[in-house]
Amino acid sequence: MSNKTAHTITVAGADARVLADSDLLQLACSAGGCAATCCKAAAPIVLNPYEISLICAESGMSYEDLLDIVDTDRAKGFPLVMLPRYPACYFWTEQGCRIYHARPLACRLFPLGRVFDNGKSHIVLPGVNRCQGLAPAPSKIVAEYLSEQSTSIYIEMADQWIAFVSDIERLPLPDKPVTSVAFHMLVYSPDTPPSLAAERSERITSPEERFLLRLRTAGAQLPRFLQLA
Repeated sequence: MSNKTAHTITVAGADARVLADSDLLQLACSAGGCAATCCKAAAPIVLNPYEISLICAESGMSYEDLLDIVDTDRAKGFPLVMLPRYPACYFWTEQGCRIYHARPLACRLFPLGRVFDNGKSHIVLPGVNRCQGLAPAPSKIVAEYLSEQSTSIYIEMADQWIAFVSDIERLPLPDKPVTSVAFHMLVYSPDTPPSLAAERSERITSPEERFLLRLRTAGAQLPRFLQLA
């Protein structure tokens, strides 16, 4: 690793060094070939609806089936969908990840992480992330590693999700089961079309366009559904 910057951010109670795109990185990661530290005995991954839709498509699972293997919770009324990694991720096998091409952003970044500080996102290397891929390997810069892991569209969609969450959290969300029902139906489930008429009229075909339409539709429908308008 290069030491161009000493800027650190506290992550999980420990300092994590902020990385610049031009920082050198020695890290090799692929679908298999290591002990899969990132897939086992780790904290659950909080999924956004974009990641959920890709996981369902790649695995052939319905959203209802996916709910059987994920954890769900509510934080201040806001429902969360989390992919457990203890003792191991459901999609991990001895041959590697079964949904490697649809793996979430957290998996693509690992052992790097992405955090927000003072309204700005940063790529960091948390000390708690132990990875056998951090070993002698051809040197590359952080930007090259992120490009190899196809993170850009995931980061763009994650930012759209964060903006949506920030807007919704301004509403007085009731911390009740009805809130979870509304979110699972209107926001999270790719099996519930956000608006068939809009999909046809706007000629929406990509997962990204469908995700953004879902957020727009949910932003309009949630207050009415929960009688918050």
